[in-house]
Amino acid sequence: MMDPHFPARRMPPHASPSGREPAMAALRRRHLLGLGGAAAACTAIGVHATPLAQDDGTWTRLQSPGAPSERSAPVAAALRSSIYLFGGVKDDFRTGQNDFLGDLHRYDVHANRWTRLTTPGDVPSPRAFAGGVAVPHRNWVVVFGGARYASDLSQFTPLSDVWAYDASAGRWQALSGLVPVPGSPAPAPRAWPLVWRAGDQLYVFGGVEAGFRTLNDLWRFDLASRSWTQLAPHGAPGSPPPRYSGAVTGMPHRGQVTLYGGEATDGNGGFIFLRDTWTLDLRTLAWRQHVLGPGQDIDPPQNHGADALLGSGLLLAGGDQPGGSSSCGAGFPQNPTNALWRLDLNAPAWHRLAPQGDAFPRLKRTAAATVMGEMYVFSGFGFACGADGSGGQVWNTDVWRYTPPYRYWGH
Repeated sequence: MMDPHFPARRMPPHASPSGREPAMAALRRRHLLGLGGAAAACTAIGVHATPLAQDDGTWTRLQSPGAPSERSAPVAAALRSSIYLFGGVKDDFRTGQNDFLGDLHRYDVHANRWTRLTTPGDVPSPRAFAGGVAVPHRNWVVVFGGARYASDLSQFTPLSDVWAYDASAGRWQALSGLVPVPGSPAPAPRAWPLVWRAGDQLYVFGGVEAGFRTLNDLWRFDLASRSWTQLAPHGAPGSPPPRYSGAVTGMPHRGQVTLYGGEATDGNGGFIFLRDTWTLDLRTLAWRQHVLGPGQDIDPPQNHGADALLGSGLLLAGGDQPGGSSSCGAGFPQNPTNALWRLDLNAPAWHRLAPQGDAFPRLKRTAAATVMGEMYVFSGFGFACGADGSGGQVWNTDVWRYTPPYRYWGH
């Protein structure tokens, strides 16, 4: 979830290899606006006009040489026109093997080109389900937590270290957590926390700790002093219920951060889909749940997708839904979706979008970042198991770019 601040009413300066030039998209939009004016004129004189289709933006599939290997649940963060992809896991259902990764890649948005980065010195250990944010004024990508585990979820080892990749220096530095400091507060090790940034402050909410207990505590890490402060303990009244994963605005919008959904554990090895929407006021640290009316919520609930803050909207692309199949080697039901939803942060209500362009696949455990007002989605897998047991995971190594419609570009 990266920098949502982009020039309003300006087309992104790139050209798609598929030929869908942004300039052409702008011309098409102006043409449609012109037709809209003509339709209004026709209506005024009693001539019937065919309604125009809703413009919900465009998906573009981008293929690039040197793409990172197949994986799920990496960290993605954007600095200027580069997106950095770190870690993840190739959790292969067929072989039962988990290959946890600690590699770092850079994607050049303008050139549509991947580069694997070699970094000297200390580096973060391989992991998946870590939290990550960009810190543009420091030119850093910050990573917190994550986990490693066996294919049957035994040997679950959550992490609590904080690392920063300095894109200017081309190297990692450990900020916290490698060596415990007696008497200093610090969050428990955890995987898949919800993280966001405001200035030099990294915020961490929830996650899943050892023993598969889900949390709802709130912490703040100061990047300058490299120190933790607990803002709310686990179980604090007024906090959202415990959870891991979920969608979150990676930066505040008008002083507030909004999160949606995630999952909880039931204590018996089961998982509970959550579908609630909450806002945290960073000035008062008060949570508020949004009670949405009929037709204003994501239905069915959708988690483990790619989330991004674009203008005044929180986007959720793909993810998993309740139900599905646990065949083809899957240890639990798999039901990935390709649905794209947008939450209007000014008047909270979820709307399902129907973008044009390339068909976005059914994917879960993806990651996303934004550059110049467009969302880029990476990694993850789909799942398709035939009645005869054929099929299984379908890994994604393409980059998927979502270009929003004109009306969503402003704040």
